[in-house]
Amino acid sequence: MNSQPSGRRDEWFPSSVALEDLGPYPAEVLGYRHDGMILPRFTADTVLRIVDDARAAVPGAPRIRFTDGSVEVLSRGRAQAVLEHCAPDPAGWFAFGHGFLSWQEHTTTDRAGFIRALDEAQAGGYPPESLTAWTIAFADHGHRMTLLAVFRTPHENAAAYDALYNALYAGGLSSYETAAARADDAELAARRHFNGVRAHVTPGAVIWPTVAPATRIPAGPH
Repeated sequence: MNSQPSGRRDEWFPSSVALEDLGPYPAEVLGYRHDGMILPRFTADTVLRIVDDARAAVPGAPRIRFTDGSVEVLSRGRAQAVLEHCAPDPAGWFAFGHGFLSWQEHTTTDRAGFIRALDEAQAGGYPPESLTAWTIAFADHGHRMTLLAVFRTPHENAAAYDALYNALYAGGLSSYETAAARADDAELAARRHFNGVRAHVTPGAVIWPTVAPATRIPAGPH
């Protein structure tokens, strides 16, 4: 089985991802997710790092190997059935573990305060600005963004709007606001916009100021 997605080239965006206790690793991610899970791809050199780290990890860690120019993900435990066989795409990248390995975008920015505020706002309920208004919260790392959440934008007069804005601001986090038919479309619009603005930035470069919370961007695809 090969879970290589068929996305267009402009749907891949720079990122950094981790897998349980492994990583982080440089990667590109698609501008949409599968059941809330990010979909990354890696260069061959990064795949070799992942394989080495998985081999040295504690028992129970994901089993991944590189053989005959392809990546294989194996079942855990003594039996090592091949769950996935992934060949490189035409550009030489490997996209594997989509839908069943718990890849997570990596950030060193503290997001706990914002996550608490978002949980409280969603648990209490709030009137949205509209059914097509979305907020995309993220950590700004200069050349890449780490997406934290996509949620319906509260009406500007709702207490949740101020609470979430203040939590983002206090945590040094960022957000875009846009209109889109679906959450996935809003996420794709955010990644495209960020990548377009920051395409010239090299990894590790310091960017200041970072994107401010509640920055408006053009509407996403419909």
